[in-house]
Amino acid sequence: MSHPHLPHRALGAAAAVVCAVLLTGCGGSAGGTGAASGKQSGAQSGQQSGEQDVASVATGTPSAAPRSSSGTPAADSEQGRPQLRLDSSDAERDRYWNAYATCLKDHGHKMLLERGPYSIDQNDNSPTAKAAQKTCAGKLPLQPPELDRDRNPHYDDDYRAYIKCLNSHGLKVVALADNSGWTFASSEQALSEDEQTKVDKNCTMEAFGGKNR
Repeated sequence: MSHPHLPHRALGAAAAVVCAVLLTGCGGSAGGTGAASGKQSGAQSGQQSGEQDVASVATGTPSAAPRSSSGTPAADSEQGRPQLRLDSSDAERDRYWNAYATCLKDHGHKMLLERGPYSIDQNDNSPTAKAAQKTCAGKLPLQPPELDRDRNPHYDDDYRAYIKCLNSHGLKVVALADNSGWTFASSEQALSEDEQTKVDKNCTMEAFGGKNR
């Protein structure tokens, strides 16, 4: 089974994945995932809504985010959006994602309340949900530039260093072919979930922080 990136997955009560994981890789309630972000807290990104299969570096971005035809958030929605940093705390990340999720909820987007107050129903493709996404686009957090392939010219090298770091610290994973996430190399992991989260955070900072360049 694949899992969203830990740090950008939902870490704690907040979010996954994108943790498609993203990093920030984790399946939080509202937004996930993440560097390459199963469980993503900062996102509460909706990856906790059942999209915790693949760990993704930009794992904090919920699938409910408005997208352009190229698959990236619509350009006109970026101005004024909160900007996450590579060293953003879980509390800061959760605050932004929770605000985005709350906005969606207030504008009629379906939520998975049994998973928590900030868990977005990623299967809600109704006109109301699409209108809510458009209205709330200005609250959708931007991932750290280092985790954005379009803004980080060293992204692929950094991602390979990130995967190498995870494995060297006991989190046995295999990168996806496009470096958009990873899957566990084995169903059995020696590290506890808390230890995995710590390793993921540290490796995200080490690999994407420019120390190896």
